[in-house]
Amino acid sequence: METKRVEKSYFLLSYLSLLDRAVGNTLRGISMIALALLFFLLLGNVFFRFVPIFSFGWFDEIVEMVFAYFVFFGSAALWREREHFRVCLVPDTLKGKWKRFIDIVIEGCGVLFFFILLVYSIELTLRATDQTPIFKMSKRILYLCVPVSSFVMLIYAILSFVSRLKGKPDDREGCLEESV
Repeated sequence: METKRVEKSYFLLSYLSLLDRAVGNTLRGISMIALALLFFLLLGNVFFRFVPIFSFGWFDEIVEMVFAYFVFFGSAALWREREHFRVCLVPDTLKGKWKRFIDIVIEGCGVLFFFILLVYSIELTLRATDQTPIFKMSKRILYLCVPVSSFVMLIYAILSFVSRLKGKPDDREGCLEESV
């Protein structure tokens, strides 16, 4: 009976680990594709201003969408990896229960922020009825990156918050020493 429980938990953990890697690869892939697209769009825009073969009138619409996808999915990728920017002056100077307390408060603020972002971005996406002027694409396509990425960041923020509640230390300890 106990071995079946261990096998099930091992299977679940390996499945979650596989899912986590797939989410990470997808977020990184979308971010890299968006960055490459931005590069080539900007390069083409500059080139075609000097060599006017055809018009880039649609340029703003595509750049706006690709930039939004780059920023939001890139942020989710950084949040998942815990590679995002953070100010660690106060947490790194504290010790013991005060350090744990401030870590829990910071992680709780992150969870609250991503929850609010998720709720309002879903509302924004669902209420969007306008279209882009040239391609006539629904603005929902543009806004969709916000609720999807905020949902991913909320999941990872909750996992981090629960980890701090259980007393596990932050795996990025000592960022003051890294920056000096």
